[in-house]
Amino acid sequence: MEKQFLLYVLYISLVEIREKSYEKGDSQTFGLCNLLHNIPLMLGTETDSEIAYKELVEKVESLGIYSWLENRKKEFHARYPEYDSARD
Repeated sequence: MEKQFLLYVLYISLVEIREKSYEKGDSQTFGLCNLLHNIPLMLGTETDSEIAYKELVEKVESLGIYSWLENRKKEFHARYPEYDSARD
């Protein structure tokens, strides 16, 4: 129950930030929240996580912002080197 609640909190927070950024005309923040807000609700199982990741990559590619995702991957692997061997 705690995991699902935390995932919901992340989801609704991204929706609220997306709404506020739209109101303020902050297109960069709006775009990121729009890209990411559904992901927390898709993380129920390992299979769901894999699907969510593939969908994220597809959306990032279609938006032409793949370098943004690559930079996040580099940051992630620098911060968590134990996952470096499982690089995708």
